[in-house]
Amino acid sequence: MAELADFQIAVERITQWKNQGPDDIAVMANVVAQIRQLWPSWCWVGFYRVFHLGHDLILGPFYGPPAPSLIAWGQGVVGSCAAERAVQIVGSIRKFPGYIAAIADTQCEVGLPLIRNNHLYAVLDCQSPDVDGIDLVAVEWLGQIVSILS
Repeated sequence: MAELADFQIAVERITQWKNQGPDDIAVMANVVAQIRQLWPSWCWVGFYRVFHLGHDLILGPFYGPPAPSLIAWGQGVVGSCAAERAVQIVGSIRKFPGYIAAIADTQCEVGLPLIRNNHLYAVLDCQSPDVDGIDLVAVEWLGQIVSILS
């Protein structure tokens, strides 16, 4: 896990990218890379974007093994996060009803909604190969990152 100074530097970088970049996909790609630097043990980090509200969420950008290109609204951790517009913290994916088993190493998953102009814009999805592998400190920092992107 990274040090406090590393988190603060990451937040500054992400803020710069958001303010400078007219292209959300490029900004999101850099955010994924930055998150991977902070938590290199996580097995998957990425975004699922809203194309049409209430319909499937579209993959990308992401880092990790191939993943489903589309996730239905309300399905799995990502779809539940989108439908409820609420952070989903799943310490053990085996205990989550309707879990979408896409990444073999995943044991823990967190989904954070990115809300822009009162509408869901995307879901930031992070996965760890360890049960309870994403702690509340990490979730707090991820929440700060999502707030910057909102």
